[in-house]
Amino acid sequence: MIAILYRASVIRVSKAVNSLSAMCRRMQPFCAVKALFAVRPLFAVKPPIVMKSLRAWLMIVLALFSFTLHAKENNAIRVQVADPFIEVHTGPGRGYPIFHVVERDAWIQVIKRRTQWIKVQTPRGRTGWVYREQLARTLDETGQYVALDDTSLEDYFRRHGELGVMVGEFDGVTSLSVTAGFAFTENLQVDLSFTEAQSTLAANRLTSLDLQHHLYPRWRVSPYILMGAGMVDIEPRTVLVKPDTSSNREVHAGLGLRVYLTRSFVFRAEYRNFVVLTDSNDNDELEAWRAGFGVLF
Repeated sequence: MIAILYRASVIRVSKAVNSLSAMCRRMQPFCAVKALFAVRPLFAVKPPIVMKSLRAWLMIVLALFSFTLHAKENNAIRVQVADPFIEVHTGPGRGYPIFHVVERDAWIQVIKRRTQWIKVQTPRGRTGWVYREQLARTLDETGQYVALDDTSLEDYFRRHGELGVMVGEFDGVTSLSVTAGFAFTENLQVDLSFTEAQSTLAANRLTSLDLQHHLYPRWRVSPYILMGAGMVDIEPRTVLVKPDTSSNREVHAGLGLRVYLTRSFVFRAEYRNFVVLTDSNDNDELEAWRAGFGVLF
């Protein structure tokens, strides 16, 4: 009797899994990417190719984001309060109210620093901000005083790298882009990107290098302008005759917007106007937009 019931339950689970798989295959063209970004229908592209690539790069970006957060947690410093008490504020400023007090000999965890304010975690798991002078006499695990060096605001806009994935449209075709950048000053960043847009008529591949100028880099929502150049490869798709792949140089300019979700995770949206330099007298002008996420490291 038990064997019969077990076999019946296995058959029900198998049918449920098959039904769910069939539903996912039917719903794949109407994915969240289309709902968020697509202006034209996705029948002009090959959804399985785009979706598989998109899932792969999203997994890579999320893995890098998790690794960055884990590394920052491991770099946190654990110190002991030596003063009679320290006051913990809700934010990095004297205008924020005091919501907790940590007494002498208690151990706290130093998470990060913003100018003269330090974010800490108390023994009770509460997170808040402490003025730097109150932590001037904290002790490490060996009983020695911890030296907290003065840090200016400039240190928080140091040079950094960035990896990201973006989706959008390139000349009316849904596209997937992978980007890698490096900010060598507070305002300037160089960015290398590879874009692929697959349609029923042609396969478009774009490799571009551009320079971005961030107008207000210290804003949480930061606009920027960009200009650059690259190569456009177009491979037509025909049945009777094997087509020739055309490669042309391009120059572009555009506008973008960055939103700092965390100190290591950003949202980006861009519009670009391309001029493809062809062999004919008339150059081609294309438009593209894209949006996605990036990880800073």
